[in-house]
Amino acid sequence: MNRPILGIALFPCLIILALVVGLIAQSCAGSNPPDAPFGSVVDINPDQGDISLGGDPDRLQPVPIRAIVLGPDGDPLADVVVRFDLSFAETNSFIVDTDGDGDPDARLFQLVDPNECEEVSLPCDNVPIAQWFGFNAFVDSPFFTLTDDNGIARVIILIRGDAVADPATLTASSGSADPDVNEFSVNAQ
Repeated sequence: MNRPILGIALFPCLIILALVVGLIAQSCAGSNPPDAPFGSVVDINPDQGDISLGGDPDRLQPVPIRAIVLGPDGDPLADVVVRFDLSFAETNSFIVDTDGDGDPDARLFQLVDPNECEEVSLPCDNVPIAQWFGFNAFVDSPFFTLTDDNGIARVIILIRGDAVADPATLTASSGSADPDVNEFSVNAQ
């Protein structure tokens, strides 16, 4: 009498166990995006040369940056992780005094994730900078993002109008790919 009941109860338990194990395996095996393989190249475009600004501390200058990731065969790599590293834009790199009290309270540069601007269905270039605060477009360095179907990852550098940096460095890298290091200077006029 116990044997048929045990068989009836055991079958659903085995099905549930298989589903749970399958869900755990699916979440762990994951859809984590890959890094670029060995022999790949990351190229920052455009290379930033010297940047001259107007010297107005209330003016903010957005500088769009693209990095393209090419595989060992020279073809663009889609959906790979790109790491943007920008000097003077790290979490605790407060070196600018914005309120005149003698204590640094702001970064020299700020990174912006242009993908966040898509929330309003416009590229960041067409959205006023003041609105970027509303949809959390500001990110810290290092910033990680994915390449699109053309192998391009994007970020925006936001520079204060009175910024002076000589040199500043921007690095774009992905896994085992050769990184691109771009050194530039920023001068207030």
